[in-house]
Amino acid sequence: MDSTSQNNLKWNKSEKKLLRKQIKARNTLMRHEGIECVSHTTQNLVVANGGLGNGVNRHQLLSLVEECGLVEALLMPPNKPYSVVKYGSTEEAKKAYDTLNGKEITLEDSNQNVTLYVNFVEKGINILLSHKASLFFLCFSVACYSGIVDRILAP
Repeated sequence: MDSTSQNNLKWNKSEKKLLRKQIKARNTLMRHEGIECVSHTTQNLVVANGGLGNGVNRHQLLSLVEECGLVEALLMPPNKPYSVVKYGSTEEAKKAYDTLNGKEITLEDSNQNVTLYVNFVEKGINILLSHKASLFFLCFSVACYSGIVDRILAP
């Protein structure tokens, strides 16, 4: 086998591995978080392995995603291994997808390497906000029930 064929074979193996990991991340997000990824281009991207739970800090991820275009929002839920990015346009999101999917980064705090897997989501920011709102109302309800709110609001 000549070197060109070997390079193509290696490239194909790495592409296949990237696709497998991306599909695994997509399935995990759906199963554990209820976040559904889509196959068409949108303004919203979910970045698996790019979350606070993996040790990626906000500054590092923001500098990476801003290289691809105007970032309207970056949500990084606490203790979760993913983040959601909303770009100003679908073109910028597509550029980020092409640039960041499969990109290996070195974490600033630990010098550990992490590979990012990117998928498009239809309403990623809205989904996370609704999760946060549900959590807020649940915590507020528990606080009201236990009388904590009454004690806080009491003169």
